[in-house]
Amino acid sequence: MPNELRYEGRSELTPKEFLERETTLRTLRMREKLLTALLYLYSFLVIATTAIFFLQGFHFRGFDLDSSLLMWLGGATVGEVAGLITLTVTHYLKAN
Repeated sequence: MPNELRYEGRSELTPKEFLERETTLRTLRMREKLLTALLYLYSFLVIATTAIFFLQGFHFRGFDLDSSLLMWLGGATVGEVAGLITLTVTHYLKAN
């Protein structure tokens, strides 16, 4: 049996302990992948919103949006990202 499946002071894991350990490890790996993917998506959202503001500021190739739309977009982005990151990170930390 591989060394990673042994506990200190015991020679082997019981089948129940092995399944519990593997289930816990798999759950933690899935949560970590989900958290990483969500943080990348949130980062992309912030970068895309910033790009829209820069396009508007320099009027690149005639890019022009209404100022009220830009204020709504900025507020929605900040509120959404802050709320979602807070929920995601607190849930992840509480689970560990």
